[in-house]
Amino acid sequence: MPAPRKKKGARGRPSPQANTSQSAALSLGRLWSFRVLTGLGIPILLLGALEVILRLAGLGYPTSFLLTFHRDGRPVFVQNNCFGWRFFGPAMARLPKPLCISKTKNSDTMRIIVFGESAAMGDPEPRFGLPRMLQAILELRYPDKHFEVINAGMVAINSNVILPIAKDCAKNAHADIWVLYMGNNEVVGPFGAGTVFGQQVPPLPLIRANLALKSTRIGQSTETLFSKFNKPSEDQSEWGGMEMFLKQQVRADDPRMPRVYEHFSKNLSDIISAGRNSGAAIVVSTVAVNLRDSAPFASEHRANFSKQNAEQWDQLYRSGITAQEAGKIEEAYDWYCRAAQVDDQFADLRFRQGFCALALGKALEAQQQMSAARDLDTLRFRCDSRLNALIRQTVTNQSDTHVILADAERTFAEHSKDGLPGSELFYEHVHLTFRGNYLLALTLAAQVQGLLPGNVPAKAWPSEEDCTRRLAWTDWNKQKSLADIYSRLNEPPFVNELNHNAQIRELGTILQQLMPATRPASIQAAKVFCESAVTAAPDDPNLREQLALLDEAANELPAAETNEQAALTSVPSSSQDWSELGVIQAKLKEYDNAAGAFRRAFELNPQDFLSLQNLAQALKNLGKREDAIREYRHTLALKPRFGAAWLGLGETLEEAGNKAEAEKCYQNALRNRVQYTPELISLARFCEIHGWREAAATNYEDAIKLSPFDASLHVEAAKNLTELGRAAAAEQHLATAIQLDPNSLEGHFLYGVSLGRDKKPSDAAQQFSEVVRIMPEMVEGHFNLAISLTDEGKYSEALDQFNQVLQRNPNHAAALQYVEAIKRKLSLMQSGKNN
Repeated sequence: MPAPRKKKGARGRPSPQANTSQSAALSLGRLWSFRVLTGLGIPILLLGALEVILRLAGLGYPTSFLLTFHRDGRPVFVQNNCFGWRFFGPAMARLPKPLCISKTKNSDTMRIIVFGESAAMGDPEPRFGLPRMLQAILELRYPDKHFEVINAGMVAINSNVILPIAKDCAKNAHADIWVLYMGNNEVVGPFGAGTVFGQQVPPLPLIRANLALKSTRIGQSTETLFSKFNKPSEDQSEWGGMEMFLKQQVRADDPRMPRVYEHFSKNLSDIISAGRNSGAAIVVSTVAVNLRDSAPFASEHRANFSKQNAEQWDQLYRSGITAQEAGKIEEAYDWYCRAAQVDDQFADLRFRQGFCALALGKALEAQQQMSAARDLDTLRFRCDSRLNALIRQTVTNQSDTHVILADAERTFAEHSKDGLPGSELFYEHVHLTFRGNYLLALTLAAQVQGLLPGNVPAKAWPSEEDCTRRLAWTDWNKQKSLADIYSRLNEPPFVNELNHNAQIRELGTILQQLMPATRPASIQAAKVFCESAVTAAPDDPNLREQLALLDEAANELPAAETNEQAALTSVPSSSQDWSELGVIQAKLKEYDNAAGAFRRAFELNPQDFLSLQNLAQALKNLGKREDAIREYRHTLALKPRFGAAWLGLGETLEEAGNKAEAEKCYQNALRNRVQYTPELISLARFCEIHGWREAAATNYEDAIKLSPFDASLHVEAAKNLTELGRAAAAEQHLATAIQLDPNSLEGHFLYGVSLGRDKKPSDAAQQFSEVVRIMPEMVEGHFNLAISLTDEGKYSEALDQFNQVLQRNPNHAAALQYVEAIKRKLSLMQSGKNN
């Protein structure tokens, strides 16, 4: 009998026990899923809500590089002045160059963005830097094409900072071409091996996670709270320039350096990818540096250097220096080569070897030695050979015709004597002169032209002189830029360079030769030159800024105000221009307008303590004493060691009758001096008014160290020294003043008075002769010249000068008495001859 069939559908039916087990497992899975989602979801929701609340409350700051703004009712992008805060902190962050670009790019516009550090930005004067020069060259070569070159460079940044800038520009800026010129700050910039801005070379994912967290308001608030309980040391609480890095020496063989190079290579690749994904073509440049005239900032011996080796090396090295200083170059070269056999890792040794090789006609060896000196420098402010090799390698690996290499390092070598770029192209170690920027921009433009549409008609490449006219570069600008560099070179780490004294002498000579450019006639000539450039490009805000500064220098303040306002029409986000407008309006005694300009400057840059102090001064001039006191205190909350604000607060409190607190402010002003010429001069004048002559002398001397070519400053210092009874020192300053400015009326007059007191009538007469040459109608000039001639026994000439006095003032009693006395003297002398 056949077995009974199973009913259809009964196959594989689980037992009740199995169903129970499966249901239990499913319930348990759901329970754990619910627990995980609850454990993660609720905190995420709470964090999201907290982030929204913090944003609505206005806490924190934006972190994108470009911000939406409205100009004339139209949306534009402007720079974010808070961009650097998450990398440096608010107190030390540098500002981007002001910009204002349309959100929607015109089809006939070629938009180019220049990325990089201070050298790319154009320090010390961005109006004549790489982006401006590149625009000038392209405009002049392709006059039928409209170019918009955007300066996205910043001081002190590196590839870790440039990558977020690039990503934001990729998303918003719609550029046609990107230009990359970076590599000088990889070691000292944020997250580098020698940085002072937080962690040193953490893993790249940690760097990016850190930056992502700081882009949230929660992360920013957490950091703010942390900083309140962990305040930085006094020397790390505000920007201190390159001097901040003196203790951050990094050897070439430092174990952290491979990671620095790895990060740079990855960041560079990611920047290129961001640009290409946005549709931009990329020109990547190697980085040129000063090899011939910039000695290493710091040197260290090789690792495991024994005391015996050190003594042997030092004896050989010192022998070489002695021979070199005696002009025995071949002997010095031999000593240095022997020292290198003991240790060739000391950067200064390699620089000296290069110097001697150059003097001996060994150009190739000099190139090798000075390149090695750069690479071994333990204060690593210059792009080294490894970084440049990575730039070349990264571009080569792209296999993309829209990613092009511009080899600036090679070009600069080819255009330099003996293949060693020096002071004709660089102000100091990396920052480019006008000629250097021209050469770099021309090198880049040659690659940019290959990325332009093929039907753009072109003229010949413009000359450096063509760019001089387009950008209105004058000797007045050159003098200002070199004076800034002179001040820098007198600070660490430049003072530690072995060729520092030679640098200062050479620069001092150039500045003296440029002094005529600061005189009224030259300023007027520079104005005419700039006005011509403005006529050709009336909407160029940089030219308007330039013209405003020249107007101010010529004391034509209404014109300066007009040109600053024109600049702000084009770049309304420029805190620098608002501040400069306020300064001009304060000089015009338009204190209400000035206060408004300073307020706007501070709104745009919440760390602008100078504008805040100027706002306080404007309020003080308006008689709003309590408001002024509030703003002075606000300034000091931002910058507690700002002597000028302590001084202003003290003066305002004294006017209010609070002399005790004012006295404390004055003492703080003297203790917290800012090494900035205008502030030191203000403090010196204040000390003079209060009778603190020695303190005044100290401040004048410090101001002169920073601005040694300011003739009027030497005159002020001399007047104070005269009151102190230090006639010899006063005369030195007066002699310097008239050497710097032969038309210094006050300098000649005071020098003549002092020489007269010293019983040097002949020398005094020379000075008073200059006085009457400069101002023929000056009665006291003729009178003092006459006195000096009298004391010298030149009575007839003296009588002529006294008569000049009486022609201008017939009632001049002293002159009348002298005329009578001289006539009697001459009469007696004539009688004696007759007898």
